[in-house]
Amino acid sequence: MSDVADYCRQVEAHLTRINGGHLVRVVGPGFALVKQWADDGVPLSVVFKGIEQKAERHTQGASRRPLRIEFCEADVRELFEAWRRATGISAASNPGDSAGTSRRASPSKAIDRAIERLGRLAGRLELPDELRDAVSHAIETLSSVREGLAHTRGIARDPWLAQLAPIDQDLMAQARRVADAAVVRGLTEQAERELAPYRDRLAPEAWQRAVTVTVDRGVRAHFGLPTLEL
Repeated sequence: MSDVADYCRQVEAHLTRINGGHLVRVVGPGFALVKQWADDGVPLSVVFKGIEQKAERHTQGASRRPLRIEFCEADVRELFEAWRRATGISAASNPGDSAGTSRRASPSKAIDRAIERLGRLAGRLELPDELRDAVSHAIETLSSVREGLAHTRGIARDPWLAQLAPIDQDLMAQARRVADAAVVRGLTEQAERELAPYRDRLAPEAWQRAVTVTVDRGVRAHFGLPTLEL
């Protein structure tokens, strides 16, 4: 239970940061929810990203109340399922496992949020020029995709949506190239700790892939890059 308590404390601390320092205790149903995430092997990086993703929509809405952890369940589960697919970790490999809730934003709204985030990122002068150039190019391409989606319906949208994955891959490739070596080492150590419950269940190649995917997620978070694949 000590590991679960530490997991819960870290989630509570991150939720507090996201709420601008307003402490929202993770107790009662909230603690039961977070404990289930821990039992199911949801990495903390996935939980943090889920909280941030929900908070971004929460602050855009009418509510001015602090975000509660219970409202983050759908986002955390959706990201966890995406993480498992990307790492090759099946539900059968999961230490606890429970059914998740899948939810997708509309493509146009997701692209609008991505463009907004990338616009803020492009204004950060401390970023390497190569990454800023890649971000600017992504904004231009996404704007074209958004315009195409606005004038198409049904399967005619598929070619436009198919452009998102290559845009995302190009951005991540540039982010990996410019990421500081010390940052990558720290992310690798964190990934290995988070994935430790799966190590005995995975072949060496699958283990390395899982670590790589988790490090890439950390690089994405480090630079504040949105996920563009839908």
